Parts: sequence; structure tokens; C-alpha cells
Amino acid sequence: MIRAVPALVALMMFLSCGRNVVDDSPIGGSADATVRFTEEADSLAMRGELCRAADILLRILEEDPDAEKDVLFRLLGLYHAVAREDEFLLLLDSLEASGLGPLDGWRISALDLGGRPAEALPYVSPDMNVLKVLLSPERNSAVDVDASVGGDGPCRAYCLAAVAEPGDLGPDELELMARFEDFFPSVRKRLMEGIRTAGSEAWEVVPEISPGADLDLLLLEKAAASDSGTFRFWKSRLEGPAAQAAVAVTELLERFEDRVQPSWKVVDLLVSSGYADLAERFSGHGDRWHRLGAEMALLLDSGDHSRLSELLAGICGNVPDSVSARAAMFSCRLMHASGAPPGRVYRAWVDFARKYSWHDFARKAAYDAGKYFDCEQEWSEGADAYLLSLSCAGTYDGDQRAYWRGGFCSYMSGGTARADSIWMKGCGKWPTGYWRDEMLFWAARLAGECGLWNRRDSLLDVLCNDHPWEFYGMLAARRRGSGFPPDMESFGVALMQDTVCSTAVELTAAGCGRAALEFLESKARGNPEAAAALSLMGMHGSAIAALRRMDKEMRKEGGMLPDSLLWLYFPSPYRDLADSVTDGLLLDSHVLQGIMREESYFDRMVVSRAGAVGVVQLMPSTAADVARWYGLEPLSREDFFDPYASVPVGALYINRQYVAFGGEPVLFLAAYNAGPGNASRWVEMHGWNPGDPEMYIEQVTYRETRMYVKKVLRSAWIYERL
Repeated sequence: MIRAVPALVALMMFLSCGRNVVDDSPIGGSADATVRFTEEADSLAMRGELCRAADILLRILEEDPDAEKDVLFRLLGLYHAVAREDEFLLLLDSLEASGLGPLDGWRISALDLGGRPAEALPYVSPDMNVLKVLLSPERNSAVDVDASVGGDGPCRAYCLAAVAEPGDLGPDELELMARFEDFFPSVRKRLMEGIRTAGSEAWEVVPEISPGADLDLLLLEKAAASDSGTFRFWKSRLEGPAAQAAVAVTELLERFEDRVQPSWKVVDLLVSSGYADLAERFSGHGDRWHRLGAEMALLLDSGDHSRLSELLAGICGNVPDSVSARAAMFSCRLMHASGAPPGRVYRAWVDFARKYSWHDFARKAAYDAGKYFDCEQEWSEGADAYLLSLSCAGTYDGDQRAYWRGGFCSYMSGGTARADSIWMKGCGKWPTGYWRDEMLFWAARLAGECGLWNRRDSLLDVLCNDHPWEFYGMLAARRRGSGFPPDMESFGVALMQDTVCSTAVELTAAGCGRAALEFLESKARGNPEAAAALSLMGMHGSAIAALRRMDKEMRKEGGMLPDSLLWLYFPSPYRDLADSVTDGLLLDSHVLQGIMREESYFDRMVVSRAGAVGVVQLMPSTAADVARWYGLEPLSREDFFDPYASVPVGALYINRQYVAFGGEPVLFLAAYNAGPGNASRWVEMHGWNPGDPEMYIEQVTYRETRMYVKKVLRSAWIYERL
């Protein structure tokens, strides 16, 4: 058993957190007690009670030596989640001095995950030179593939994939990587590249590789290289992904040229995926109608709009319906590519969908038109386009939303009966759909406007019961006076008793924290324990992303993310920071936390395509403006990734928007996402009624902003509840 943690470390933790309410009762030392107290620590950590969580974990470590790795993994996550890796290193020093150790692997993982790999180099032991190469800014491939270093476990496989070139991988390295290809997507990708580069003996590892589209492609390439496979075999591969279809087309042209029967579907796939030359060769073996349709795709892809226009103008008279429909489709695409006014383009799409409703592109064409007219607030045309989409052949990913926004456009254009019918049909069709809470709420609102009070209340009750954690479910609960949703449940995560989680813990303890992260991300689909381990590792962004994917899959099967996982879905790592920086501001702490969650999922390393950085996604130009307005020191590049430097600046800017819009969360959030000018423009267009914020939200012309406002408010209400 280790000695008690030195008082200096406990004092340091107290000072750094600002408060430390602890329970001095003993843990008990039994396995059951350890699980019970780690569950309490996990719950505190997710609520931002970092000091209390750390105190419990340290007492567990003192009383239950068998829990060492389990506890250290959680402690690393506590500190990493809030960018306090240096404090974690001090804690490790203290623990080593108390008799626990060596702990260099934890130091390496903490620094590497914190974006400071070069600082981890001094802690790498000689037997893990591959890891040293991985962390070094300059990588030496001569060391990468030295089989005498790094052992033969998953850490070395991960490091080899990261630092070695495919040509450097010999049979031994490929065999090692094949053993762990299902651990890490990066290892699998480099393994496939290595097999292609190596000689024939490399193919001996292929039977060990788990199934997947990339393996299918590799085997197709091997079959093509050996001229094996029948005509029927290669023809069946035309239905696969673009890369596989390209191999199949090449093989058919080389070996079965006289039997080739090309299709527009394959031609379009090849053209859209960068195989235009192959598509042109392939299409040359079709009849004249096929060649005509293929030429449309090739001309549009090449940018030869004048020739395409001439081609389309020449199609008239007695032609097959399929050719006529394809010509109409490419006429619309040509209009768009040539810069025609959007209204003209989307009305052409509506005409196309109406005339060729049987065509496999008609449903999407009408849906896209509906989105355009919806955003332009051409309500009647939007409603007609959405409903046309739903009447066309097939299905489309946007069908659920077409019911919601099709009903809303109908409602706004005065078609209340049609709106109610559409919403109710959509609710019945997707009882766990993403847009059901919107449809239930607005159907209830419509019922109230019509004086149908019992129907209104009944719909609101269903909404509150079925969607307690979604925006309109929470808004309905507030309107009904039924309060917030019930307390979030939690569950104990016995890391070392779960194969996936224990593997991640061992990788982290060995200094391969980055590998542990990739491993957990790859295993988190449908695996709540792996998602929980990501949160406990301090990787809340990865955990939330995994849970979103899980929720999407569950909804397809008629379910949704259970309440027992919501404590991981709404973590609050920066609660203390949010409380601190909003003290004295109009901006509420829980609103700031909601912004952090929706902007970055609490990932301080995120950089958007537009250049926004950090947990509040602060633009450098905005930060410079704030520094000038308030006489602050400008942020350095590194400061943007430090929440304790960037969030105070972001909070000042957000508060400025909050004040400018009278402290109305809906208005200032719209301004924060879309710009103050747009938020003000929408007020001028539609007015603003504080008692009817949903009407303003749903008339915002940017779909992204509509979603953003609702998501942030939903998260803010949950953080207020917590």
C-alpha cells in the first residue's frame, strides 16, 4: 500500500480548484466499495466537481492498491479534460515519492494527449524507441522498423503505422500489424498500403485481416493482377464503391470487352469519383442512347458548358423516356453550374420532379428545392416542393425533415389543416425521429390556436414524456409548468473488467495514450463502456461524437439514446471556469457551457475550416478586437488552445452580443452564430416577441443557425438543471 498522498499535493489541488468539499469516510478497500466510489467520482467529474472527484480517486488509490491503473486513468482524464496536464505531472511526482511507480508511461500519455509530444520525449525508456520516434518532431525511419525495439504488442504496431513508410514494412512488421489491425484504423490503412508495396509473401497475412471494403478492394486488385475471376464475378462488382467499380470496369474492358454493357449509374459514379477517363472508355461500349447520356456527365464534369448546351438542345422528338429524363436532369445541373439565379434553378428541379416522379433523383431534387424556398421564406412553394418530394419514387435521407419543414411551410402559408396532417403522419412514421419533437410541439401549438385545448395538452404531454431531453420537449415542460426532466442516471464503469476498456488503460499506462484514444474511438460504436472510457479519459469530444452515432443507429431501429448515457452526453468539465469568467457579466454560466458544448464538444484543440480555435471557437480577428476594446494583451497562438486564456476573451465577446440584444438568449445566439447583422435583419423581417421565441427561431433563414440556437438552449437548460 502506498503512503498517504503528501499534504503539499492536496493543498495544491485545493488551491487550483477553488473549493474542495470532501467526505473523510474511508473507502473500505473491497472491490465492491471501489466500484461504488469510482461511480461517485465519475458522476462528480462529469458535473465539473473535479476536486471532489480527484479526492475520492486518491483515497481509493491509498486503500486499494489493485485499483492503481483504473484510478490513474481516471485522474489523467480529470486533468486532461481541463488542460491541467502540468498539475497531473506534479501529482505523479508525489505519488512516486509515496511509493507508487514508475509512472513515466502516464506522463508520456498526458503530455502527448495534451498536444505536447516533444516534452514527453525525456520519459521514453530505451525499450520503446519506436515511441520516441513517434513523439519526435523529426522521424527516423531507420529506427521505425528495427524489430529489436518496442516489443511485439499493439503499441509498436500503432507506432509503426504512424512513422514507417509502406516500403519500409517487411513481412515481420506486416504480420505484427495484421494482429492489431482491428485495434486501430490507422494500422489497418498502413497495413493495406504495405501489402500493396511488398512482395508476394506479404499476402500471407491477408487471411488474418477482418472483413471490410478496403480488404475487398485489395482482393479485387489481386484478382485483377492475376487475371482471375469470371465475367459474372466482375460484373457483380460494378455495384460496389467507386474504387472497386473502377477495378471491375478496368478488368471488364481488358478481358471481356465484347460483353461489356455499361450503365449510366456506373458512369456517373466513376465521373463523380475522379475516373472520368475510365468512364469515357466504358461508355463507348454502350448503344447510342447510352453514349448520349454518358456524354452529358462527361461534358458537365469537364466544364464544357457550351457543348453540353448544344447537346441538350438537340434532344427532341421521339426519344426514350429515360433519355428525356436524363436530359432534363442535366439541364438543371447545367443551369446551376452556369450561375443561373437560384430561384430559376430550383423551380426547374420542381418541374423535373413533377414530370419524372419515377426517376431515382426526383425525390432529392424536389427536397433540395423545398429547402431553398423554405430558407427564402417562399412558404407556399416550399410546402409544395417538400410534399412533391415525399410523393416521388423511393426514399431519401431528408424524408423526416421534409415532413417537419413541409408542415411548417404549410402552416406559415395558411394551410393549417394540411400542416397538422403532415406533422401527425410524420410523427407516426418516425416515433423516435430527430424531428418528432418539433412536429409534436407545433401541432400542439396549432391545436391551441384552434381552441382545441385538450388536444393541445395531450400532445404536449406526449412530447414531454417521449422527448424530455430535446429542445421542444424541455420548452413544452417549461410551458406546462412541469419542471425539468428527472435526474440523469449514471452507471459504474469497471474499466479493468471490460476487455476494450482495460486494453485502453494498458495502452495509456505504456505511454500510448494517442493509440488508446484511437482504439476507443474505433470500438465506441454501439459500446457504451468504450464511450464512457473516452469521457473518463478526458476526451469528451470523442465521447459525445460516439454517442451521437450511437443515437443515430438506435433511432433507425425505433429507439434513442437511453437516459443512462446522458451523463456522458452532457459533461461539464469547465463549469468552474464558466462560473468564474461570467461573474459580473450579464452572460449566464450555463449558457456559456452550452456554447462550449455545441461549438467544440469541449475539445480545446479544435480548429474549424474558417479558422475558429478552441472550446468557444474564437476567431483570431475577434480576439484581437476584444483585446483592443478592453485593453487586454493579445492572445498568442498557443493561448487560443488554452481555455484559461481564450474562454475569458470569448466570454467578453459573447457578453457584448448578449448586452447588444437585451439579454435575450435566442437573439444573441443567432447573432453569435450568424453575425449581429443577420440577427437584427431577422428581427426587422419578423419582429421579436419574448413570449414566442420559437416563431423567431423557425423563421431564421439559415438552417445551421436554427439548429445552433436550439442546441445551445437545450444544453444550457440541462446545465442549469445540473
